[in-house]
Amino acid sequence: MQQEAAPAAAPTVAETPAPTAAVPLPTAGPLPAGTWAWTELLGGECVQPFDSVWAEQFTVVDCGAGHEAQLVARAELPDTAFPGQEALAVSVSSLCQAQGVVDVAAAGAYGDVQVSGSFPVTQEQWDAGERSYYCFVDRAGGGELVGSLAATPAA
Repeated sequence: MQQEAAPAAAPTVAETPAPTAAVPLPTAGPLPAGTWAWTELLGGECVQPFDSVWAEQFTVVDCGAGHEAQLVARAELPDTAFPGQEALAVSVSSLCQAQGVVDVAAAGAYGDVQVSGSFPVTQEQWDAGERSYYCFVDRAGGGELVGSLAATPAA
């Protein structure tokens, strides 16, 4: 007796979704409103809430609304040997308070604006190529800021 071959299954066509283009991140700050990792901040972002310059993530808000702090500058440290945490703290403090980082006239309206910075604190971070430092402003009394306190770069 001869067996009949099973009918071949009809081929099915699976639809492959078209790839969606990744939205490129901006290369100049400030970033749009949303939650961003500290490494993604570019400078100029207003943040709310603000607990520490060492936070892993920051919620960026419109600078025209009340906010607790602003990242007024992000810049790179020189590519030299790791100077140590204490030396970096002194250097970054000086860099963040340099002329042209904070809009002194806008900050003067508050009377209690303070500047603080974050930076790569370990030899391991330095060896991995982390050289960015971040300068934040907030109010010593904990009040809100309205508007940007970042200095306008000279043309």
